[in-house]
Amino acid sequence: MGTRLVPKALAADPRLFVNREAELELIEREITDSLASERVGVVVLTGLPGVGKTTLANRCAHRVRHLFQDGQVWAELGSSSESVSVDDVLFLFLTQLGVETPPSTSQGLRAAFRTVTADLALLIVLDDVESAAQLTNLLPSSSRSVVLATSRKRSQGFRRERFTVVDVPPFSVSSAVELLSADLTAASEPVDREAIEALVELCGRLPLALSIAGAQLSGRHDGHLAEYVGQLRTARSVVKKLTEDGRPVVEAVFEVSYQDLPSEAQRAYRLLSLHPGNRFSAGAAQALLDVTGEADLETLVVANLLTQAHRGRYEFHSLVRDHAAGLAEHVEQPEECQAAVERVVKWYLRFVVARQLAISDRPRFGDYFDGRVAPSPDSANAWAELEAERANLRRVVRAAAEEGLHALTWQLCEALATFYFQRDLFDDAIAVHRLGLAAAIAVREETGDARPVLRMRTELGTAYFSAEDDEAAMEQFEAAAELADGLPGSGEVLFTREKMFQWKSFVHQRRGEFAAAVRAIDAARSLVDDPGFPEDGRARERALLDLNGGPMLASAGRIDDAIARGRAAVAYFAGGKEEFNLAKSLANLGSSLAAAGTEHHDEAERTLRDTLRALSELGMQFWEADTSTTLADLLEHTGRSAEATPFLRRAEELFTILDDRKAQSLRDRLGQR
Repeated sequence: MGTRLVPKALAADPRLFVNREAELELIEREITDSLASERVGVVVLTGLPGVGKTTLANRCAHRVRHLFQDGQVWAELGSSSESVSVDDVLFLFLTQLGVETPPSTSQGLRAAFRTVTADLALLIVLDDVESAAQLTNLLPSSSRSVVLATSRKRSQGFRRERFTVVDVPPFSVSSAVELLSADLTAASEPVDREAIEALVELCGRLPLALSIAGAQLSGRHDGHLAEYVGQLRTARSVVKKLTEDGRPVVEAVFEVSYQDLPSEAQRAYRLLSLHPGNRFSAGAAQALLDVTGEADLETLVVANLLTQAHRGRYEFHSLVRDHAAGLAEHVEQPEECQAAVERVVKWYLRFVVARQLAISDRPRFGDYFDGRVAPSPDSANAWAELEAERANLRRVVRAAAEEGLHALTWQLCEALATFYFQRDLFDDAIAVHRLGLAAAIAVREETGDARPVLRMRTELGTAYFSAEDDEAAMEQFEAAAELADGLPGSGEVLFTREKMFQWKSFVHQRRGEFAAAVRAIDAARSLVDDPGFPEDGRARERALLDLNGGPMLASAGRIDDAIARGRAAVAYFAGGKEEFNLAKSLANLGSSLAAAGTEHHDEAERTLRDTLRALSELGMQFWEADTSTTLADLLEHTGRSAEATPFLRRAEELFTILDDRKAQSLRDRLGQR
């Protein structure tokens, strides 16, 4: 052995380093804790390709190098560099530590490294480690030494060996803006904050992508931010646009990880890009891939090409998905892509139908409501599951429409109607039912069956009404009525005509045309009483007419009838699973009681107070605001203005959130107190 050297072989400290203070603090604390505990500290940084693992490791190494007086060494391994073996690295390290002639065998190299490092305080930085086994063979024998490694893999072996694993996430928006701003300091125009944040999201807050975008922006785009953002937005692939001197730098880091996958996982990677959203459940992924189990998903998670958001749900980074989509386009046959999309659309249709059956007894129509799908067993959880998939549900309807899956498209819309209506998701309802109507018209042209058109016009009219666009709502209801007049009086047609009259009554009610509203409700009731009306939906529809007709009767001066109808609605829904309709029934009954004589005021107050708690728990903001106003009016009418004030304030707060014009009148009212 020659003279022992003190190597200073770290990679260069990054010229530009943004934030990462939380990660640096965690890594440095682990390093100092390991030195204090007299154990060999091993910290592994893992994360997406291009997330900045190497930059973070190099910055951290320079910050802690003073703790290692015997030197610092660095080596790059793994398939993201030229192939370097453990023996190659050991030979390099031994040479740097002063061993003139390292052994020629693997066993000899490892033994020599353990001997040489036995008493050293050494910092070893290993970039792009492949596995725990590879890393274990490069550990020094001194507890005064620390190994800081990066890895493209989220290997379970790292945790099995009790290494400290640090997940390196994409930048926060503020850190990403800071990085890009460094490239815009000399720009000739003021930095547009909205445009720069848009660029941050287009780059997925991925440091490598942001660095390339910043270089392009300050170079050939001369700092013209809005123009550059516009080009990326309209690009077929952002990944392919992020090049450096013609080299596909961002694409290359994803490609390395992709090529390292087994063939089945490569197929999964490509096909998963066809899912309408970046985040999806295991069930949706299995349907898309036509597989059982999650083995391929787990392989992608280990490769850091997919993130497990939480149990049973996975997420693609936007640029990773972009890369996978490019591969799908060039590798997969069009028929296989179409089949994969159809499989996932059918999975979502079954998913929504099962939860629709769990949350509502309302009859729905279409092949998937013929009993082939069982209700979800947990009605309370069904709402949460629909909320979790909300963004995907809107996208999957569009995907089905774009693929020409017309029958599936309109049935998805049919299944989603209750969820959207009860959650006040009127923008979603309008968007999807427009697509549903177009799909239903296509079905009529293909098959001659006009019933889907009737359903979609009625549901689209309902969505327009809920969004307070009465003109558009009546246009759909009138078109539905004209269509229904030419159809045989089947149960489905009778049901849809009844719904149409019920919703027309709401339009008349909102216009203050209470007599016309009552006539429309009566017309709907006559259809429910028709012998051809679906028997399994008759009792529920009568209860809904009682629920909704009560306030119309009260406004028309028929208070006793309104109270009777309200009590009937409460009695029906109190024994079932439709907690939203029960809350509405109680709210309407309370309103009718409040409008009656003083003999009903005590009951009205109790009913309204109890109902407000239920409405708040269910998140029914409009109904809570309206009921709060009714209770405040009752309290003021009985000489208790001070008690009314908190309810007026709550109503004003909720109507403001809902951007409802009633908020201003309540503010004026509160200002006069």
